[in-house]
Amino acid sequence: MYPNLTTAGGVRLLVRASDADAAVALLNAQASPAEINQMEAEAVAFSPPETIPLKQLSWGQILFGIVIGIILCLVCQWANKLGTKTLYHYTKDGKRDEAWVYRDGHLAEHLQDRNLDGVWDYWAYYEHGYVVRSELDNNFDGKPDETWTYSNGDLISMEKDTDFNGVPDEFCTYKYHILQQADMKPNGSKFTTTREIFQNGVLTEIWRGGDSNGHFKEVVRYDPFFNPISTNTAVAFQLLSPPSK
Repeated sequence: MYPNLTTAGGVRLLVRASDADAAVALLNAQASPAEINQMEAEAVAFSPPETIPLKQLSWGQILFGIVIGIILCLVCQWANKLGTKTLYHYTKDGKRDEAWVYRDGHLAEHLQDRNLDGVWDYWAYYEHGYVVRSELDNNFDGKPDETWTYSNGDLISMEKDTDFNGVPDEFCTYKYHILQQADMKPNGSKFTTTREIFQNGVLTEIWRGGDSNGHFKEVVRYDPFFNPISTNTAVAFQLLSPPSK
């Protein structure tokens, strides 16, 4: 018998009345051994695949996968930072007025075009996240004429070409970003001709007439309001406030 003909209730077959006898004969016919073997082979071939249960991952395997994912993410981020990249800022009318230059992910330079003529006139240079030097072009001729120097992010000195002839004339020293002293050495002079002394950023003394030996002809001391209070020369000061009665 055919295997599917042995199920409960049998098989119901709808045929024309003229084919009823042939259909009954077909259903009652016994399958040959060859046909039975063929049907069994086809049943095996088309049987559903065996379901293999999934193996459950251990916590160690999960943790290992997370660590590997984090490492790969960090490597990708590091690779994207390699090289030199420049970011720009634009004014409302589309002019480029600032730029930041990064090298291997670290800020290396900051540039500005203060008068918007298309040429940089301010440069700041960075190392290890701190500014080490900045330069300004104050007459906008494309050449720096003012240089500020820093150490560990603290301002320590400034040099300025006051007459724009390419030679520094003014030399200032700073402590905690506060001006301490300003020396004038016009046009590359080997010695200071005028020195200004500051306390807490306030001018207290002016030394004038300096020579190559470091001597000054005149030393004038001032109060916090820049009124002269004493000098080493025989010069009478004009009182800026009425004398006390």
